[in-house]
Amino acid sequence: MNLTWFYFHCVLALVVLYKDYNGTLEESLNKFESNIGLYTYVDTSHREEVPFYIPPIEEEIDSTFILPDYEGIDVPVDSTMDRGENE
Repeated sequence: MNLTWFYFHCVLALVVLYKDYNGTLEESLNKFESNIGLYTYVDTSHREEVPFYIPPIEEEIDSTFILPDYEGIDVPVDSTMDRGENE
């Protein structure tokens, strides 16, 4: 009994994937919804325009302005220090 639900979900997932691959998933779901009385028709007579358009940013943005300024702090890098990388 416990595996029945598991196999049901697996088969249902495979059916949904197959229908989506063929492009008939939405039609099947609309038909199913209308059979059980849940389907509502989409009003396509009125389309709303987007109120404004923001074009994509083309220029490079310098994000280093976010970093705080630390004046006088200089951390030297010691290349002679053995960090265990050469083992």
